[in-house]
Amino acid sequence: MTRILLIGGGHTHVVALRRLASMKPAGLDIHLVSPEPSTSYSGLLPGHIAGHWPRTDLEIPLAPLCHPSGTTLHTTRAISLDPSARIAGLDDGRELAFEYASLDIGAIAAVDAPDGLVSVGVPVKPLGPFADQWSAFVSSVEAGANPPCAAVIGAGTAGVELALSMKHRLDKLDLTARPKVALIERGEVLLPDGNASMRRQLEKELNRACVTVYKGEPVVDADETLMRLASGESVPARFVALATGARPQSWLAGTGLALNDGFVSVGPTLQSISHPHIFACGDTAHLTFSPRPKAGVFAVRQGAVLAEQIGRLAANRALSEYHPQTDYLKLVSLGRRRAIAEKWGVSLNLPGMWSLKRHIDFDFMKDN
Repeated sequence: MTRILLIGGGHTHVVALRRLASMKPAGLDIHLVSPEPSTSYSGLLPGHIAGHWPRTDLEIPLAPLCHPSGTTLHTTRAISLDPSARIAGLDDGRELAFEYASLDIGAIAAVDAPDGLVSVGVPVKPLGPFADQWSAFVSSVEAGANPPCAAVIGAGTAGVELALSMKHRLDKLDLTARPKVALIERGEVLLPDGNASMRRQLEKELNRACVTVYKGEPVVDADETLMRLASGESVPARFVALATGARPQSWLAGTGLALNDGFVSVGPTLQSISHPHIFACGDTAHLTFSPRPKAGVFAVRQGAVLAEQIGRLAANRALSEYHPQTDYLKLVSLGRRRAIAEKWGVSLNLPGMWSLKRHIDFDFMKDN
């Protein structure tokens, strides 16, 4: 039996497990290591933050995914990996040996900020803890323990989505005080990697929702009640979301794997370029052959590829190559039940885009 160790319950491994259940390759002993018994789906996060669906709708239980493929689930965290010895260390003190391993442990928020902001800010990644802290904040506002003022640091697509969703949720509360949400970007433009059409439409939405936008304004200090900007202005905030990009899990640096900015460098087969018996995917991987942003759409597409690679390993066949799409449909939630779609540089803000996004997201959950 060939032991395959899947480390992390990310989107790629979720899709791969579902594919393996139908493929049923023989001769494999598959193990999944995940710190939680379920994983949170990123596509549904903005809708949950806006109050459209409950926290439970974000969760994909891992045990039902593992059972059909005969995968053994270990609800613990991997804390080390020795590729040469082919051993993974777990935080419960155990070690798991393997012939092949795949890393899909996601990323965490990249925070280049003063200590005060690091202390009070809530990283968007991991998604589950972020959602839980947001729910606790909303409850405290409803109970009158906190004023309805929040902020998002980082005005990429995720930051804009969150700011609009947070404002929508607070606006729907029966409050005397007027909710305030600020979106703070240290650069000079929103969506620094986006196109002009999408940027214009999202700026209109932010204005419509009365989200206060600060551009070219790094935070220089922060405490539990407010943030101070480089201009000297103070921004009140009792909940601060950090949507500031992604950085890798720190323990990867000690593995000896070839890395790029801390992410595992892989080739077209999703194998490590330094240790071919190690695969990496999703936000954990850096695609040396075709670099792509850390977006869920790529992680999901890689699931089918990883499942095929595992099947080919079982059959002693040559591995296939992954060809990431050059463009893809982006659906950005606007907080209210609307979404903007963008592809090939064209943005559309139509009522049907929300229904399309909801269908895609819940169809993904249903399949898993």
